[in-house]
Amino acid sequence: MNTKRLSLISIAAGLSIVASACGSSTKAAAPAATTAAPVATVASTVAATTAAPTTVAAAMADMTKNNFGPGCAAVPASGSGSFDGMAKDPSATAASNNPLLSTLVATVKAAGLVDTLNSAGPFTIFAPVNDAFAKIDKATIDKLLADPKGDLTKILTYHVVAGKKMSAEDLVKAGTVKTVNGGELTIAKSGDTFKVNGAATVICGNVQTANGTVFIIDSVLLPKADAAAPAPLSATAPFGPACSSVPATGSGSFDGMAKDPAATAASNNPALSTLVTTVKAAGLVDTLNSAGPFTIFAPTNDAFGKIDKATIDKLLADPKGDLTKILTYHVIAGKKMSADDLVKAGAVTTVNGGSLTVTKSGDTYIVNGKSNVVCGNVQTANAVVYIIDSVLLPS
Repeated sequence: MNTKRLSLISIAAGLSIVASACGSSTKAAAPAATTAAPVATVASTVAATTAAPTTVAAAMADMTKNNFGPGCAAVPASGSGSFDGMAKDPSATAASNNPLLSTLVATVKAAGLVDTLNSAGPFTIFAPVNDAFAKIDKATIDKLLADPKGDLTKILTYHVVAGKKMSAEDLVKAGTVKTVNGGELTIAKSGDTFKVNGAATVICGNVQTANGTVFIIDSVLLPKADAAAPAPLSATAPFGPACSSVPATGSGSFDGMAKDPAATAASNNPALSTLVTTVKAAGLVDTLNSAGPFTIFAPTNDAFGKIDKATIDKLLADPKGDLTKILTYHVIAGKKMSADDLVKAGAVTTVNGGSLTVTKSGDTYIVNGKSNVVCGNVQTANAVVYIIDSVLLPS
């Protein structure tokens, strides 16, 4: 019932590894003028600040002692994709030699940023791994690649800090850093874990390239929408662990559901078959297929499985009573709200007349303090849907 969230594109580690995958001889085109801070200005910005390290040795006496994070174990022990190998190449080339960053490298090439990231620098780069891009639905990725000078360039340049090579502790001490995109990133440390924007985790940090320091991250970073412009495409992408089980194609895929109104879209998603049965019993199909717009919380089959069969049977025996009250408690009428809109609102009024609260803990959105959003920002023709793991009960 939703389109995918693109939680889209962290480039820190991807950019240091992008050097190898991106270090082709293809000439990179200058970024489009629609970017918040045109990438074409990166080289001049860098030149006006700090020069690149004179030698790799001077930059890092023993770089392997400075790398940290569970993802570092996946970096090759030797060769051009190893820590030593990447330290000899500029960022785009270095990234291209790291198999964990192949998707990032492909996007960097498409956006024409290889030459920029292979320039003198220095840079601090946040590089999303392949799995980070895999959280974004294919349709969204294809749309970004179809117009690489637009949102894709904005997203990629949001992963790059120009003019300095910063260590993890430097980033934490700074608190916030300004990116080439013009937006800001926040970095915080909890125990041994470094978080970027409270959502992306650094899985391998302090990776050195000849012109930058790279932090490989597990999620793509999304810049905030410009106040005068529509939200970036990535802001509406589906997110959450259950999104991976949504069919890639067909009427039950994200693209398929986006073409149908909410009740019809839900009927095409096998994970929502119990919900569809209750909606039909309560006579709410036409309502949920009307113009809307709606924001809908849709319990999975497993969510209904937490309720004993006798209770379900009793609800279905009198569908115009408590069942309708429960189902309408899952619907907000009159608007399609993003996950962050819901958190910012604090409490929202449902069709039932009751209130729901949505909070965020780490990467997880929680409804009424107990039901987790397992796949959010699912788009239908008339609604945005949040698939949840428990049925919500009105007071």
